[in-house]
Amino acid sequence: MNAFHLAGGLLALWAVVLAALGITRPGFPGKGGERAVTAVSAVLVAGAIVAAVVTGVAESEEKEAAEGGEPTAAAEGLRVSADRGGQLAFSRDSLEASAGSVTIEMDNPARIRHNVAIEGNGVEVEGQSVDPGGTSTVSADLEPGVYEFYCSVLGHREGGMTGTLTVR
Repeated sequence: MNAFHLAGGLLALWAVVLAALGITRPGFPGKGGERAVTAVSAVLVAGAIVAAVVTGVAESEEKEAAEGGEPTAAAEGLRVSADRGGQLAFSRDSLEASAGSVTIEMDNPARIRHNVAIEGNGVEVEGQSVDPGGTSTVSADLEPGVYEFYCSVLGHREGGMTGTLTVR
């Protein structure tokens, strides 16, 4: 259950209570009660809308991250994976990030060791090589420009396991 389910449930319960009171009590809500009913209803509707937006954004980010996409710009964490079928390739051949601290995480579902590294504009850093099922991580403070991310395991970069990282 998430925030949207809770807010929607409260709004539905409020509607049922109002309907039951309105049917069983003549003159409901009476003088002065109209403002209170309107205020509570407005707060519950606004809460349900906010919860829907927040829940939708969170689910979208989770789905994108699970698919190897980029999470929100605030995190500046980027995800790729090695090719599961044994090709010397990443799941994506281009990434984008904002200038500053950038981290690339590479999942390795392949049958051989891989890692992820970043090179360009005076930067050359590499994550540790990991066995199948592991995750290699590399981080660097990057200025705007174009960088290369690649696997630095012997022969992999030369075999085409590279991509472009654009930093804005």
